[in-house]
Amino acid sequence: MPKKGYEPGSYGAYLVALIKAHNFSQAEFAKRIDVSRTYLFDLFNGRVKPPAPEMQEKIVSALELTGKEKDEFFNVTAAGRNEIPKDVFDYLYNNADEIAIIRERMRV
Repeated sequence: MPKKGYEPGSYGAYLVALIKAHNFSQAEFAKRIDVSRTYLFDLFNGRVKPPAPEMQEKIVSALELTGKEKDEFFNVTAAGRNEIPKDVFDYLYNNADEIAIIRERMRV
């Protein structure tokens, strides 16, 4: 029986590929980030939104993402949630001066 394919370009397909690229089984990965396999399969199949920021940090840590790979993960996850990327949000949240600069640029 052929393996299940996930919708090309979907968050689920992206996450499955990321997990495989880091040599985890799906069951092992679910255990590592402390979620049920059912929840993980719901993510893969688009039945739930991409994970919230707290879970994003668990995933980044479990997969040991760094640099561009981490940036891409935050970007793809944010796009699926219709939010700004977690790392950008955290930076802005902790830097009020940057918010003022952005608002000034928006006025131009």
